[in-house]
Amino acid sequence: MSTLHWPTTLRGRVSTAFTAVAVVLSLVLAVGVWLAVSRYLLLGRERATLAQTTANAAQVQRASTSAGLSPEQLLAQLPRESGSTSLLVEDDRWITSSLVIGRDDLPGALRRDVLDGTPSSQRFEVDGRPVLAIGLPLQPSGTAYFEVFPLEELDHAYRVLAGVLAAAVLVVVPLSLLVGTWATRPTLRPLDRVAAAAAAVAGGDLSARLDPRGDPSLAPLARSFNATVAALEERVRSDARFAADVSHELRSPLTTMLGSLALLESADEDLPEDGREGLVLLRAEVTRFERLVADLLEISRADAGGGEAVLEEVDPAALVRETLSRLSAADDRTHLLRVGPGADGVLVRADKRRLERVLRNLVENADKHGGGVTAVRVEAGPTAVCVLVEDAGPGIPERERTRVFERFARGRDSNRARTDGAGLGLSLVARHVAAMRGSVTVSEAPGGGARFSVRLPRQEATCDD
Repeated sequence: MSTLHWPTTLRGRVSTAFTAVAVVLSLVLAVGVWLAVSRYLLLGRERATLAQTTANAAQVQRASTSAGLSPEQLLAQLPRESGSTSLLVEDDRWITSSLVIGRDDLPGALRRDVLDGTPSSQRFEVDGRPVLAIGLPLQPSGTAYFEVFPLEELDHAYRVLAGVLAAAVLVVVPLSLLVGTWATRPTLRPLDRVAAAAAAVAGGDLSARLDPRGDPSLAPLARSFNATVAALEERVRSDARFAADVSHELRSPLTTMLGSLALLESADEDLPEDGREGLVLLRAEVTRFERLVADLLEISRADAGGGEAVLEEVDPAALVRETLSRLSAADDRTHLLRVGPGADGVLVRADKRRLERVLRNLVENADKHGGGVTAVRVEAGPTAVCVLVEDAGPGIPERERTRVFERFARGRDSNRARTDGAGLGLSLVARHVAAMRGSVTVSEAPGGGARFSVRLPRQEATCDD
């Protein structure tokens, strides 16, 4: 059995509340109209029938004292604007103007009250049709006049009125939803602008601001929001400048260390065996330190708004092949390249330096964390070119696949948490790809391990893995 759910969106809740209020008001109005109109129709009918009955009874009373007309003739001459039936009682003799309604059709209580001298009226049915009977006593005692009025027309008016009111209430529901949705659109449009500005800031656009557009109710919120974003932007840029300054300061001692290390390496034959082992370890740590400083410098430049991408026509397959060939003098990786049908010679607009850095970082990430690269693929779709880097590692859990692109992020459920990486390589990959108007994702490779997919649009869309 399906259940009704309260709308989750603000616009849906406002529209639903507007509809509920409109329906309640319509029901109250419909009930009020029904009571007022039905009572008005009934009272009008009762006054008309009573007036006609009183006039006919008076005419019968006057005619009974004059000779010349029989009771049957007298009843036949009475005016009946409502299609009524007249009955006259004289000395227990009942005369009627209709063959349909006679004495036995009148309720016994009504007959007794009128014959006892009390004017009375009563509603009842004759052959399933509603009627109203009015009885008036006449002189001499034991004489009475009854008139029976059909009420089918009044009942028909009641049914029409009830149908119209019910239809009006039913029409109010969809009409209120439409009106509520239309009315809330301009009312909630400022909230849409707030949501759009907040989403832009969350996406990294710290230059986004909220424009109140002359709305006085939105102006305080816009001022508070813009002040908060401006403070956040200043804080981010200040942190970026600090990181850049620290990185620059580290380059001087780093250069001295590299020079000293080179000097030691030139005389490593004079060192004892333990000294040479220590020199190798020192070279690895200094190289790692140099890479960390370079990554910090590049990230700080990106945070500070510098380093715009220089887009030009690039052949991804050729660039990947060239990059793989010079990643290491002792290890040519070009044998790992797989170029898909139609991908060779396809041009995209990209930054050569950034794209080469992306590929280097992905290969190094696979070597450090994924058991080595198993394949590098270049595939062309109708609107995008994909560069896929697959490794032989355990893969990345689905819940970690977004987090790995955050700076200083390390996997929690794989051997990536036990490596010496700083967690900046994949963050730089995401920044470089975004600067080239592309996207990067990670999924599971067909043969196991992780697959990093870099998508560079040929126009404005993506391709499938």
